[in-house]
Amino acid sequence: MAEYSISQLGTFENCALQYRLNYVDRIKRYEEGVEAFLGQRFHEAMEWLYRERAFRVVPLEELLAYYEKQWAEKWHAEVKIARKERTDDDYKLMGRRFIEDYYKRHYPFDEGRVLGLERYIRFPLAEGSRYNCKGIIDRLMLAPDGAFEVHDYKSGSSLPEQADLDSDRQLGLYQIGVQTLWPEAKEVRLIWHMVAFDLEMRSQRTPEALEGLRRDIAGLIDRIEAEQEFAPHESALCNWCPYWDLCPLKKHLVKVEALPRDRWKDEPGVAIVDAYAERWRKKRGLEAEVKAVEVELDEIREAAICFAEQEGVQVIGGTDARLRVTGKDRVVAPGKGSEAREQLERELRLAGVWDEVTTLDTSALEKAVAEGRWAGDVLERIKAYISIEKRYAVTLKEDS
Repeated sequence: MAEYSISQLGTFENCALQYRLNYVDRIKRYEEGVEAFLGQRFHEAMEWLYRERAFRVVPLEELLAYYEKQWAEKWHAEVKIARKERTDDDYKLMGRRFIEDYYKRHYPFDEGRVLGLERYIRFPLAEGSRYNCKGIIDRLMLAPDGAFEVHDYKSGSSLPEQADLDSDRQLGLYQIGVQTLWPEAKEVRLIWHMVAFDLEMRSQRTPEALEGLRRDIAGLIDRIEAEQEFAPHESALCNWCPYWDLCPLKKHLVKVEALPRDRWKDEPGVAIVDAYAERWRKKRGLEAEVKAVEVELDEIREAAICFAEQEGVQVIGGTDARLRVTGKDRVVAPGKGSEAREQLERELRLAGVWDEVTTLDTSALEKAVAEGRWAGDVLERIKAYISIEKRYAVTLKEDS
């Protein structure tokens, strides 16, 4: 029976194609982001620190030496540094600072009894459930007051809000696992160590919150198992994805970036894009020109209306064309949602003429007012809510 980890579930939500390549097709890639590499080395240092704590308190300098040794031994060419202005040494020094801050805050590391380090757990989502979950708890502790504590190290550069932690699925799911595997864990505390900020943040879940989490996880597993397309989803996380050469959104970029500069423009896809981009830019330029001309036409149209009113004419002659300017009074009703609009609608209903202008069709209202269709007192009440504006039509006729 399939088992699901939080990382699997998160991968599916971020990109179904990456999920398929990794967990269904099992195409393994060894590229990893430097942030993940740093986080893993920090985890190793903490695991070693607390394992040694059963016998002794490791001096800070010895802990830092262990960290740097692990860094050097496990560094590989596939570690990806997305921020081009940074080097591996920048990240290594950052990790040292995380360890120093953590060490000073928690020394001498006697805040409870260690029950497990990097503890792998497997458990059903609920008793008798077909949904099975798994995970690795960074550090499982028994507090002096008998509460179980799930500790998680986070080395990311973004500080979550408390609301984010109170709805965090990973440690919430681990609480379900702990209370399933150790029924004596009546109270469970969820603790995050935000090592980039030297902060400790906590959360506790009610039985109702855990039940809601079970439903959410079960629903997500159902979606995964019903998925057929596994479509790619583009986001900022693509920068850390190792499957660009297999992704329809990225693989052509990989292909052309590998070409020497002298062959770049000869690649068929590049030629198509360049031709399209050239025409698109040309079209955009023409559209901008059309908009500018439309503004000029509106200005001339207003000048034609003013001229026709002043001269008392309806046709204005030009060198090889003429303009016809005609004006017509139009009824303008108050805007939808306004108080005046509501009052006007009430008046129309009281007058018994609402059906003639249902939903306040302005054309019907205009016609009724223009024709004087209603009794004088009705028209007078209606006119209190409307205005009369002259609308002009300007048409061009070119001389043959």
